[in-house]
Amino acid sequence: MLMRNLWVIIICILIGQPCLLFAQYINSGEPDSAKTVVLIDSLIKVAFNRKNTNLSEALSLLSQSKELSIKVNYHKGLSSAYYTEAGIFQQNGFNKRAHLLYEIALDNSLKYNDSINIPLINIQIAAFYVSEGKIEEAVKLYNQSLDAFIKLNLIKNIANTKNSLGLIEIKKNNFAKAEMLFKEALQLSITLKFVYGQKKAFYNLGLLARAKKDTVTARSYFENSLTLDLLLKDHYGMALNQMQMFQLLLEQRKINDAIVMAKSAYENARIANAYNLMITAITGIKDIYKTSNDLKNTTNWQDSLIVTLKLKVDNEVEYANNFIELVKDKETQKKDAKDAIEKANKRLSDQLYVIIGGTFLLVILAMMVILAFMNYRKQIMLTKKLVKQNAIIEENAASLDNLNKEINTKNLLLEEDNRTKDKLLSIISHDLRNPITNTQTILSLINKGALSQEESKVLLEQLETQYINTTGLLDNLLGWLKSQITGKELEKTDISVYDLMNGMHLEQKIPLMRKRIKFINNTQNDVTIRAEKEMIKIIFRNLITNAIKFTPLDGRIEVSYHDDNQFDYVMIRDSGIGMSEEVLAKVNAQKYFTRTGTLQEKGSGFGLILCRDLLQKQGGNLLIESSKGEGSVFTVQLPKATFN
Repeated sequence: MLMRNLWVIIICILIGQPCLLFAQYINSGEPDSAKTVVLIDSLIKVAFNRKNTNLSEALSLLSQSKELSIKVNYHKGLSSAYYTEAGIFQQNGFNKRAHLLYEIALDNSLKYNDSINIPLINIQIAAFYVSEGKIEEAVKLYNQSLDAFIKLNLIKNIANTKNSLGLIEIKKNNFAKAEMLFKEALQLSITLKFVYGQKKAFYNLGLLARAKKDTVTARSYFENSLTLDLLLKDHYGMALNQMQMFQLLLEQRKINDAIVMAKSAYENARIANAYNLMITAITGIKDIYKTSNDLKNTTNWQDSLIVTLKLKVDNEVEYANNFIELVKDKETQKKDAKDAIEKANKRLSDQLYVIIGGTFLLVILAMMVILAFMNYRKQIMLTKKLVKQNAIIEENAASLDNLNKEINTKNLLLEEDNRTKDKLLSIISHDLRNPITNTQTILSLINKGALSQEESKVLLEQLETQYINTTGLLDNLLGWLKSQITGKELEKTDISVYDLMNGMHLEQKIPLMRKRIKFINNTQNDVTIRAEKEMIKIIFRNLITNAIKFTPLDGRIEVSYHDDNQFDYVMIRDSGIGMSEEVLAKVNAQKYFTRTGTLQEKGSGFGLILCRDLLQKQGGNLLIESSKGEGSVFTVQLPKATFN
């Protein structure tokens, strides 16, 4: 029996070895797909980061990425590699080669309907069309990309695309449409705190104002863009803005200021190694000195121009030669690698014939393996059964773990509800009971005639203030309790923002007059939002009361509206004392927190929590922006109405 099993093992080895070699041949060069995808993405990212510091390494990494993408059929990685490689050629002035690579990347992305890469590539191709004067083709691609970015909610890309479309509209002398696109890009960038998009929009608005011969407005926009370039430490952007302002100063005949501005632009261009801008700045300065017959300065700047032109030419020639040599080396390496692969495939093909021949010779011996297979069949079946049972046990353990997590989550919610109920009881027992008790005491003193007329007047004014505060607190409590009632769908209606804000103005007229606060309703008559009527009143009543509370005497409260494709936004901006980062963190954390107003007004700390709760029930949100000493902006965000 022992000898029989030994022979079975030997036969298995003889037959299994060629089969194993055959399997190795079939699967040779096929890496683990999931790990390879991660590796490809990493290689492309590293190549992008190295393109300005080690061009050779960047191109080598992209070459590896393309080869691996083809092996594992990772079409998105292949498109990204071609896209990044095209950017390197474009950056180095090889525009035709870059255009070809972008087209290859686009063709691959279209083949697999890659929704993210397609609009990104189209943006680059559209830029080529603009440089070639194919304006209509460029506009078509820009609009296709814009629609895709809107669907994907890629706000930065939306802003950048609108900036590009606006520049085309300037070329077409369609100034109104250009201004609309630039301002939309600016608003999106401000909302997202996308500083690069903001400074581009300001710069483009400056170009538009120059085209419209509006010198003052153009100067203002360029100064705004320059401020953001200083924040980003973008010396190239600084130089661009300063050269635009240099031209404006020349037009205004402010020669000395123009020279100072051009020298500053030259210095920033020098730091950024922007030779073309350096040459433009030097030429402008030289021409001014030449016009004013300042021979010494004209000669000095003429010499600087000659030196800069030589540096530019030397740098471009050296860089181009290095880049071309690098590309040639890569092409040579690619050809050598291809030849090596062909030789290796030929050797493998020869080995395959040997393996197949040996396999056929051993087919007869393979029949004996069946005996060994029958002996182990029962064991294999038992092993499979055991594996299935273990899998069931693991699945049940995972379900139990998920159940425990759900129980813990519900316990946390119950604890939060208990804390909320405790707070409500505290408010009812203290903030409602105390004013009522105080009211009884004051009225008793007045009725008994124990107070003078002046003392009675003071106490009655305090009683009025106390009444307003208590009524507001009671409204908030009732609103919150109503919001907790489940099982009833909210009845939303279309509400005029203008009428709603006028109503809020009338409600708060007395406290507004007491603090001499100016209430400005900047909304339009035809603007509506969709919400539950009573809930939205409670929300805005709390926000406006809050703004009054923290705005000093002779301040202002301004209400405005804007929207986008998904949401309506109603903003309440005050000129009050604002909030520090610590206070703002407490408010955003939904903690019960209260502060004393500018005239020592008190609150329950419940208003903003109620506002957020009521907005969430309507699918909305409360956005807060505030800085200490600079006022606050409370923005009510509500989803737009949808109709089936």
